[in-house]
Amino acid sequence: MQLEFLGTSSGSPTTYRNMSATAIKFEKSKQWLLVDCGEGTQHQILRSKLTLYQLSVICISHIHGDHCYGLPGLIASMSMSGRQEPVYMIAPKKVIEYLHATFALTDMSLPFDLRTTAIEEVDGQLEFEFCSVEIMPLKHRVPSYGFKVTEKIIPNKLRIKSLKADGIPTGAHFNQLQKGLDVEFDGQILYSSKYVFPSWRPRKVIVCGDNEKPSLLKPYVGDIDLLVHEATFTHSDLMKVGHHTGHSDAKRVAQFAQCENVASLVLTHFSVRYHGPGLLESLKAEAHDNFDGHLVLASDGDIIDVPKKLLSE
Repeated sequence: MQLEFLGTSSGSPTTYRNMSATAIKFEKSKQWLLVDCGEGTQHQILRSKLTLYQLSVICISHIHGDHCYGLPGLIASMSMSGRQEPVYMIAPKKVIEYLHATFALTDMSLPFDLRTTAIEEVDGQLEFEFCSVEIMPLKHRVPSYGFKVTEKIIPNKLRIKSLKADGIPTGAHFNQLQKGLDVEFDGQILYSSKYVFPSWRPRKVIVCGDNEKPSLLKPYVGDIDLLVHEATFTHSDLMKVGHHTGHSDAKRVAQFAQCENVASLVLTHFSVRYHGPGLLESLKAEAHDNFDGHLVLASDGDIIDVPKKLLSE
């Protein structure tokens, strides 16, 4: 499982950073998920090994343009990629309306089914073939949300000791059990739930939209492997600019992650004032001073592995 950062800027792009977009890739599926889609996202995808043909789920955190203006062009390009399988999109109602209006005004038709879900109407989580997505309300100048993504396709391992203890010899039924199927063998039913277990614990990551109140994530972070959160400003700069921006600073996000024992923290969505050689150092130092775990300040093109926690019989 990997996260690939396609855009890490706040508000507008610069020559150093594009606007918000984060890809989540899964070990046992070619399908991938996109969180936010700022203008130029499809150009960033062209620079990566990702393919639009395999993009299956799109999650948009809120209505601000730096998180959604890339959608019409990206989906238009998807329509030319040959994709025919449905594409799922979770987004604010206004973003869905914006997208359909753009298609209507530009005479755009899709060869696949774009299945949209208004994020305001989601209660809990949505299930897809390769992952589940839980919706988390955040606080910003407009309604904003985060996404807790859990992988689902995990290969099974056999409980060999249990099989031997029950006198069950090797054979084709082992393969069926490992696939999660119950098998009839020697006049009895062998239940896969008894004889197999997942190779590793499902990995869980949270990717947030804009959010001025990190503490809202407290009910969700207890079992995650990695948290991605905006740190638009340093603490002192946010005090100067004002909390009316609805954004977070590196200090408060780092303090929250430290308090909640978050193992890995990735900061992103940096104000353009920090773009350029050496300009992010004050923000980086502030985060390091307040967080002892694994810390990354994301740059466009960064790929971060989410390690497995292997399970034993």
